Amino acid sequence: MGVKTSGARKRKPLVPEILAVGQDRPFKDGVETPGRSGSDILSVYVKGGPRYELDGVSYRVSAPMAILIPAGTLDHDMQTGEVDGVFILFRGHGLLERSRPGHVAVMASPEAPARVVPFLRRISVSTAIRLQDLLRRIGAVSAMHQEGLLLRGALLLEALSVYCNEPRSGRVGAVHREAQRLRDLIDGHAFEETAIAHLYGELAVSPARAATLFARAFGLSPVAYRTQVRLNRARELLVSTRRNVSETAYEVGFSDPLYFSRAFRRRFGVTPSSLIREFAATRRT
Repeated sequence: MGVKTSGARKRKPLVPEILAVGQDRPFKDGVETPGRSGSDILSVYVKGGPRYELDGVSYRVSAPMAILIPAGTLDHDMQTGEVDGVFILFRGHGLLERSRPGHVAVMASPEAPARVVPFLRRISVSTAIRLQDLLRRIGAVSAMHQEGLLLRGALLLEALSVYCNEPRSGRVGAVHREAQRLRDLIDGHAFEETAIAHLYGELAVSPARAATLFARAFGLSPVAYRTQVRLNRARELLVSTRRNVSETAYEVGFSDPLYFSRAFRRRFGVTPSSLIREFAATRRT
C-alpha cells in the first residue's frame, strides 16, 4: 500500500505527546504476551536478542538495534538473557503511518516527503548510544511548561531523524569485549574521582589499544564518553532536585564548577543556572 499524499498532509503537525520513557527489561523465558501497541513506539537496544515479532513477522535479532512502530502494531518481544534497552511511548499525531508490510512512513515535516523505513533495523553501537541518550534526555525534561513540551518534541524529532538516516549498507561488527568491559568500568565509576588511566589496569590489553577499541566501538574517546555520562546525570539532577550548580558539579565528578558549566552549555545549549531557574517550580527537595 502506498503512502497517502492527500492535502490534509500539508497541515502543520501537532507537537508529539510523550507518554512514557523507560528502561526495557528481559523476559526470562521469552513469554511476553503479544499485543497491539496503544501508542507509537521507539525502542533502542545496545544489548538484546535473539527474537522479536512485529505484525506476525518473526525477526532473528541481535543488538545493537532499534524498533520504530506506529500505534496498532502487533508487538511481541521475545528477547531473553541480558537486555540493555530504552523505549519511548508517544502519540506522534501523524508523524508515523503504516506503509508497505514491515515498514513505517515517517512524516516529521509537512514540507518534506515521507521517509519509509523498516520497523526494525540494525544500527551501529554509536548510533544506539546516541539514540538512548536522546530518549533519556526526553525523560529528564519536565512537561509542566510549554518550553519543556517543545524541547521534548524537538528531541523526539531528532531521534526519529537519526533512526531514518542510519545507513542501510555495511555490516556492523561485534563490540570487542575489552571495549565493552571498559565501558562497563566507566559506567561503574563515572561519578568518582577515579582516573580512567586506573581503569585500564582491569583490562587484558594496553591502555592505547583499549582507547582505540573503545573509540572504534562507540564513536568517542573514553574520556569524552565519561563526560557525556556525567553531564547527562547532572541534567537529571538539575531538573529534579534543589542542588545548586556547584553541588551538582561535585556530585557527578567535576572538581571545577566553572568548567562544568562550560561543558554543560556546549552539550545542551543552556547553562546549568538557566536550567535551575526554568524548573524551579517543579523540582523536589
